[in-house]
Amino acid sequence: MNKEVIYLEPEDDITDILTKLQRAEQKLVALVPPKKAAMFRSAVNMKLVARAAKESKKVAVIVTADPAVVKLAMAAQIPVAKTLQSRPVVPTPEMIKDTENEEQIIDEDLAEDTPKNDTKDKKPQTKDAKAEGTKSAPKKTDDVINIDEDSLENDSKDKKNKKKSPKDKKVPNLEKYRKWIILGSVAGVLLIVFFVWALVFAPAAKITVAMHTSANNFNEPVTFTTDEAAANAEEGKFLVKQLTYEDKFEADFTATGQEDRGEKARGSLKVSYELSASAVQKNSKDGFSIEIPAGTEFTASNGLRYRATGGTTLSWDGAIGGDSPCKSNRASCTLNSTIDVEATNSGSNYDVGTSATWTSSVGGVTAKANSGISGGTTKMVTTVTQADINKAAEDRGGENKEAEGKAKLMEEVTDDEIAIEASYKVEVGDLKSSPGVGSETSDGKAHLSAVTTYSIYVVEKAKIEEFIDKKTELGEDQRIYSIGEPYFESFNNIDEGANLKTTIKVGPTVTEEDIIERTKGRKIGEVQSLLRSINGVSSVEVTPSYFWVRKVPKKAEKITVDMTVEDE
Repeated sequence: MNKEVIYLEPEDDITDILTKLQRAEQKLVALVPPKKAAMFRSAVNMKLVARAAKESKKVAVIVTADPAVVKLAMAAQIPVAKTLQSRPVVPTPEMIKDTENEEQIIDEDLAEDTPKNDTKDKKPQTKDAKAEGTKSAPKKTDDVINIDEDSLENDSKDKKNKKKSPKDKKVPNLEKYRKWIILGSVAGVLLIVFFVWALVFAPAAKITVAMHTSANNFNEPVTFTTDEAAANAEEGKFLVKQLTYEDKFEADFTATGQEDRGEKARGSLKVSYELSASAVQKNSKDGFSIEIPAGTEFTASNGLRYRATGGTTLSWDGAIGGDSPCKSNRASCTLNSTIDVEATNSGSNYDVGTSATWTSSVGGVTAKANSGISGGTTKMVTTVTQADINKAAEDRGGENKEAEGKAKLMEEVTDDEIAIEASYKVEVGDLKSSPGVGSETSDGKAHLSAVTTYSIYVVEKAKIEEFIDKKTELGEDQRIYSIGEPYFESFNNIDEGANLKTTIKVGPTVTEEDIIERTKGRKIGEVQSLLRSINGVSSVEVTPSYFWVRKVPKKAEKITVDMTVEDE
């Protein structure tokens, strides 16, 4: 493997050295500075040489015995050699101490060891030549000492095959093992932490126990009350609470009714009733009268109708002659009176003169206008009709809306309550229009609203379970494992009773606390055998938290018990 030796000139600065190092053709480059060279007495320069060698992928070796240069080379981790024939090593504190004691002159060694043909051919450069950029070219040599990668080792490895006297033994350099020592320490601490976690904190177990149970039907009469003081769950008298949900329906709609709200024509009519001669004779003692009540309808010859705003009576007291309308009991006579009327509708077309003929809804009564009917005006307005309301109410929803309302109501029932399904009730409120039917709306707009109330009674689930526990007769070694969904049958109202029905599952008396007390601290196989020996236990499965756990933990909080119920 070829090496390249570069002899440095006293006038070379650090830039020249770095340039020569980067331009070197060989990977291994020996830098030979002159005696007492100043360029390698700077820590910054040494770091620049180390970085330039690394960036150009070369190995730079400084050939020197100067203790000051060796010390800076050690800080920059640059290999040094005392002579071209010495093996290069990265300096150590011991090596620096030896170098200071030896007092060898590196220039003399280089002069003795440099090949003659190199010194013969070499010509000193002048300052003018340097100024012109004709610096000495690096020398290539194949007959200098081997400077290779294998030689870049510490001095301790350099002499590993040599016999040393006790005085020559040196303290091992632990600097190169610092990283491994730190990594080993960290790994040891982590290993200890892992063992503590694995043996103390990680162990846990889940015990799954399957129990044989039998299903029994429960059916008992109960009563209800809304008075909390009167409730008694053990006796089957439950406190009920009513839940309600109000669904408010609102809609805007357009009124389509048209009505004339102008003034009605008004006036008075002369009404008459003619008594025949025979009627005069018949009523001559007691008299005669005929009443025309308010609201009596009169129809003009043009077909328009009017109503009496007040009533009147056509009467005769039976007297003959004088001021009496009947002058003779052998002749007919006419009874007369006046009555006020108004048109049934507004409009100027209801104005009529005195020439019109009239008919009355009262038989035998005739009428005639005294001074004509007048004062009618026309004013068309928009009003709300019942048809408008019915159309707007179509968006109320019907059955679908009711189902949605019931679903909203049932959302109010919590998991701690049981609803009495038979108490479910829907109250549909009346539709309210603003303005109302027949009322005028200035802009043709109207608003419709209604409230539908959904209600249901609920009972606290815990009270029902308390009643079931009280009423269920069990043996000493039996207990209730589960209660089905209770429901009430034959319910009419809260003032009457009902039947509480459900299904309960009964099995052996084994609790989670009992299982924990029996199994904590025991081996998994021992736990399985112990629990299977209990009457009513069909299967036992112990699942440890990790594969290395072989025992159930001693702490109860690290044990989970899952009890499943199997029907016979």
